[in-house]
Amino acid sequence: MENILDAVLEAEKPLVLLTGLVGTGRTTTLARLSEHFEADSRQVSAMRFTSSGDIAPVRFALPSDDSQGVAPIRLRGPVSGEPAWATIGPVARAAAEPAVALRAAHAAAAALRRGGEGTVLLLDDLQWIDRDTLAVLEALVPILDGTTITCVGTLRVPTAGAAARYGAEALARLRKADLVHVLRLRPLSKGRLTDVLKSKLGAAPEPALIDHVHALSRGVRSAVSETVEALRQRGAIRIVNRSAYFVPTIAARGPGGHFLPARSLGPAECEMAKAMAFLSPLGSAAPRLAGAVIGISDQEVLDRLESLCAAGVLHRTGESWRFVLPLHAVTLAEACGPYERRALAAAAVEALWSGTAVCLDPEHRTNLLAEAGRSVDPERACEELTRRAIEAGADKAASALRWLEAAVELAGDRARRAKVLLLLAGIQHRNGGYEQSLRTIRLVLSDFADELTSDTAFEAHSLLLCGLSGLHDTEPLGDIADGDHRLADDPVIRATACALLDRWAEAERWTGTAMVHEGHPQAVVARLIKALGGLWQGRADFFEQTLLERGQWPLRNVARYRVEQVDAYLTGLLLNGDLARAEKLLADERLSWDDVGPANQATSAVLRGDFRSATELACRSVAYRMVPGFAVATTGMFNATVSALVSQGRFTTARELLSAATEGAPVLVHLLGFTEALIDRAFGDAPRAAERLTTALRAAEERGLVVGCDTANAELADLALELGDRKTAQRCLVNAERLARVLPSGRAALLASFVRAVVKRDTEAAAACLRVAHERGQPFELSVLTARLVKHEMADPALLSEAYELMADLGSLMHRAKTRALMQKCGIVVPGRRNTVEENERLLATLAAEGLSNKQIAAALTTSEKSVEGRLSRLFIRTGYRSRIELATAIANGELQL
Repeated sequence: MENILDAVLEAEKPLVLLTGLVGTGRTTTLARLSEHFEADSRQVSAMRFTSSGDIAPVRFALPSDDSQGVAPIRLRGPVSGEPAWATIGPVARAAAEPAVALRAAHAAAAALRRGGEGTVLLLDDLQWIDRDTLAVLEALVPILDGTTITCVGTLRVPTAGAAARYGAEALARLRKADLVHVLRLRPLSKGRLTDVLKSKLGAAPEPALIDHVHALSRGVRSAVSETVEALRQRGAIRIVNRSAYFVPTIAARGPGGHFLPARSLGPAECEMAKAMAFLSPLGSAAPRLAGAVIGISDQEVLDRLESLCAAGVLHRTGESWRFVLPLHAVTLAEACGPYERRALAAAAVEALWSGTAVCLDPEHRTNLLAEAGRSVDPERACEELTRRAIEAGADKAASALRWLEAAVELAGDRARRAKVLLLLAGIQHRNGGYEQSLRTIRLVLSDFADELTSDTAFEAHSLLLCGLSGLHDTEPLGDIADGDHRLADDPVIRATACALLDRWAEAERWTGTAMVHEGHPQAVVARLIKALGGLWQGRADFFEQTLLERGQWPLRNVARYRVEQVDAYLTGLLLNGDLARAEKLLADERLSWDDVGPANQATSAVLRGDFRSATELACRSVAYRMVPGFAVATTGMFNATVSALVSQGRFTTARELLSAATEGAPVLVHLLGFTEALIDRAFGDAPRAAERLTTALRAAEERGLVVGCDTANAELADLALELGDRKTAQRCLVNAERLARVLPSGRAALLASFVRAVVKRDTEAAAACLRVAHERGQPFELSVLTARLVKHEMADPALLSEAYELMADLGSLMHRAKTRALMQKCGIVVPGRRNTVEENERLLATLAAEGLSNKQIAAALTTSEKSVEGRLSRLFIRTGYRSRIELATAIANGELQL
């Protein structure tokens, strides 16, 4: 916008013409110009042309930031000392008699001169100008050449009426005489749109949100505002970690915004626009179908379509028609009544089925089926809707939900309806719609129980349990786990309830009593609970055996169950830190990380040292409210990601994720206790961290769980030595060596070597620890262990340089700062003094932006509050930011360069 203003002010022509699509901000630009000229004490005269052919005097005024939908234009009467606006037109016979037009133009120029030096004439919506006034304006422009009077007009494209018929010729003549400067107000590029969304939302928009808004609005400013407001009202934009996430399954629910194209359209044009909202993707067949549904002649159809093109709503390319703004099509379709929607969609579907029309957009074709309902062959429609929903990928979940909801109503028999309802409940659950999923499952179990096979009944019961877990409704889960519910008669269902309540010993025991056939889904669940339940308790034999015997996995030949089992075994490996074996499993199964759940993707990213990707995946899971599988992988994701965030000094984000993770009754909850202790320690509260670790370890022991205890035990040993608690450190050594025996992972053995090295002053154990850490190739793990061994004087301080560089690649500002302090204490030169100063500022800015008080920052940096206060003052002076909020916004938007 600022570039356009500058271009207008720098133009040296008597007429500056601003062109652009509807909604691109032409009138707003005039308002900004008016504000600028009036501030410069220049007389501004403004008028607006209307679609009815009238000319009205106006005053432009920019609305305040909190004025939603307020136009930057006001009507007003003549003002004392202002030029007479009416002298420009309309003037009878001006178009037919040039002398009349010239006299009127001279009168207008004289009136403008009376406004004083530098008078400005602003003309809005010249697309509605009448032919006579156009002739006066064309005659006026040469008269203004060489004067200090400026004329700025706006012209919407495409034009209509006299502007369309005669404006091009008049503009060509003025251009030939070098009297006009034309500026096009272009829609926002995706880059500029990103900046606008940041400003509107106060958060950095994720790519999916940018793509969705741009696809609907094409970057047109007014359409951008309407799209964002509609998404906000629906709750389809969620802010996590100062990032704005788009939730498509929420966006698809409820009514849309009110961005109707050209509100001045007549009833006939609106009726045609609504029809084309459904039919335009059918290309050349669209006008014929629209006419048939509305009941008008072919000529009347074409007349209405031409009117819509002139109004800037539709665009014609050959025999095809498309909406200039896709948002127009969406809001018009939503504005249709039920009967209109069905009639239009049914006509389209029948034409597509008969081959008299073609739709190149398969999603729109399926949407038409959903809208047509029983107006077309319900059996055929139901089959196609169900097939398309099954084929839809994760990015089309919102569409799949809509299609299945329609298919349920079309299902011709009870068996098919039960099948479609089960598919619907599964997609609802996978996309965080636990309430909807439970409602659907309860409908199946109450009204269609007699249509369920043993397999589909088991699937329904499993979804019921997972939905209860997703809503943190533990009371009915407890009844099933305790045997006080009829569903407890199925030992696999009872085992599932126990697993969801973190009662893994009972879960494992109940799977042992189940008699299931390997060709049924029950066998998949029973085997996974037995394998993982044993692993979490330190009995890894069955997990390791079944991992090697993958050819014997139940239902392995069904892609869905194979991937589900691979994902579960990946969870077991990743929660024990076995990244190399996890990657080998994927390679052996010819899968990639993209093929498995987001939770395991995030955990593996942390182990690889890709903290940015891990944080993004974790935050998106929170925004989408997704809890995949038994939520074990989710707990592992939060445990790993929060650890990474703490190392970066991003404590507020860490607490935000931890808070989301601890809602309700998470599985393997002791892992989150370990994670919270890391935050306590980072804030300098070592005693509280040690107490929290001890409590969480005790809770795990009471439940018979050992998974993750190797990392917590090593952390506690390190803390105990810092606090001078040798007794606790000795106990940690005993536990570490026990864990190394019962856990199959290389991590447990690695950490046992670390604890032995620092507690017993064992140089061989220290050397073994460093050697294995290098072999494992996990940068975060290696850098932390190296620094801690040096801190306890069990490794050569020269190794700190390698650890320091590893942390740089991870963005671990907190760990880097602590390692720098250790390097200085050990006499190791810290490379790059200038980089060190910049990094210290970056860490300080991060901590301040995270909302930490000066006291908390001082504790985290092991310094005084006075020092923090001084450093923050210098930071604000240097950067120009006045508050922590501004600082946080700048960091979130990527604007702060330190």
